[in-house]
Amino acid sequence: MDLQWTDMVRYQQQIQKLTRSLLPVRQSILTASECELLASLYLDPEKNTPLLLSQKSGMKKEAVSRCLKSLYEKGCIRKQQQTCDERSYQLFITETGLTELKKGYESILQPFYDLWRSAGEDFEHFLLYADKLAQHIEKGKEKTIDHEIV
Repeated sequence: MDLQWTDMVRYQQQIQKLTRSLLPVRQSILTASECELLASLYLDPEKNTPLLLSQKSGMKKEAVSRCLKSLYEKGCIRKQQQTCDERSYQLFITETGLTELKKGYESILQPFYDLWRSAGEDFEHFLLYADKLAQHIEKGKEKTIDHEIV
């Protein structure tokens, strides 16, 4: 396939249209980024430091810090200082956090389910390819990080 820049522009616009259509219809008290961090804490409780959350999510440390501050103020997480390093702390999801995570994901995922119901197998194929592309992006980041360390 020989893609011209005009083809790429059209595909880029289509991807933007798709991502805008998948934005949540209803709003919860959580942002999509806050939901993502809470889900990480819930699904992978061992990766519960700001640095590990930043690495796992691909979000910048500053963005993770802002989200965590907001989640703490909303009562969705609790912090526990680590005994080995007073500057470091672990994060844990609270009952409020679990409740809000469920509400947030119901809101965030509704457009995905709606599109899945209307597009069926095409949407499932899209999700599989999106996952593969995300893996390529992650591999590219790993190579960059490895190159920078050397």
